[in-house]
Amino acid sequence: MKLSSRLSKLHPSGIRAVMALAAARKKSGMSVIHMEVGQPDFKTPQHIIDEAFKASRNQYIGYTPNAGTDSLRESVAERASCRNKVNVNKENVCITSGGVMAIYLVMMAILENGDEVLVPDPGWPNYLSSIAMGGGKAKPYMLNPDNNYWPDIEDLQSKITPNTKAMIINFPGNPTGAVITSEKMDELINFAESNDLYLISDEIYEDFVFEGKHVSALNNKSSDKVILISGVSKSYSMTGWRIGWIIANEEIIEASAQFVEPIASCPSSISQYAAEAAINGPQDCVKEMLDAYSRRAGIAMSVLGKAGLVVNKPQGAFYMMIDISNTGQNSDDFVRNLLDDVGVAVAPGQTFGHSSMNSIRISTAISDADVMKGSTLIRDYITSKSL
Repeated sequence: MKLSSRLSKLHPSGIRAVMALAAARKKSGMSVIHMEVGQPDFKTPQHIIDEAFKASRNQYIGYTPNAGTDSLRESVAERASCRNKVNVNKENVCITSGGVMAIYLVMMAILENGDEVLVPDPGWPNYLSSIAMGGGKAKPYMLNPDNNYWPDIEDLQSKITPNTKAMIINFPGNPTGAVITSEKMDELINFAESNDLYLISDEIYEDFVFEGKHVSALNNKSSDKVILISGVSKSYSMTGWRIGWIIANEEIIEASAQFVEPIASCPSSISQYAAEAAINGPQDCVKEMLDAYSRRAGIAMSVLGKAGLVVNKPQGAFYMMIDISNTGQNSDDFVRNLLDDVGVAVAPGQTFGHSSMNSIRISTAISDADVMKGSTLIRDYITSKSL
């Protein structure tokens, strides 16, 4: 029996492949330092868990509206309004089962077959699958580390065709750790508006900017075609709770909510109550995580940066790109060899795009001690394999 041809359009993440290899190694009794996945090592804060148990005991466990509970939508709207000095209403919010579902729903809502979407290279690989499932075509644009991993407007303009429908940006960035200035963000908003594009801004790492404040695409200069993606996974160490959201104009929100129904009916009710507790509760946990990620980036820089292996100093999130070009290995081969030889799991650069064939991505969302040990092992391994 022949399976769907849609399978051939998916872009499986190299990160997941490494996770599977690392799990197999660990199962066989060997040690692994996990620097391959963006999984916060913090526990979900207790007050959030307590609220989830309370909701369970009170039997708040039924279906919710497709777009999420009114109370969580209102909380997200208030959060966005206060942070960005804009007027966001609950009608501008759709709650989703994680940020990846939010991106998928947006693509389903805005794309027709053959529409093109500008995507960052290097960039998160799941963008590509969502675009393909929406019938669209991903069109990479280069992020140059020498230019802070910011998009170049002239380069972007050269990629515009009559079929270009949207552009994705991601700051703080995965895999780059890059952040953006307000001037550059205004430039991107103006570019999207002048070319009649949707500007889809993935801001899932918005709470992790090491110096200064996060610059959102959702600001007082935003056009009606700005679409913001975020959620609780990273900020509150709630990856498995699977709650994200879309903030956009009402037409896109209504369309996205319609696509929720045949996929999941609605996000988890219990997780929605937990997310509401996260947003409205104490925020000292977020500051604790930010301080830790900033400190750990410094630890990795002290080892890998001094060795001249860091492609660009990260300014946010919890990722860092490492140059492996001196080894003569492509990133897929290097990652497997590194795991086999020294027990450090990292992500292959080429899963993030063609520009990163000679790089790997490390995650510093692990303990200080493991960041130091893993970074040292990577440095020594690259040095030993350099041509």
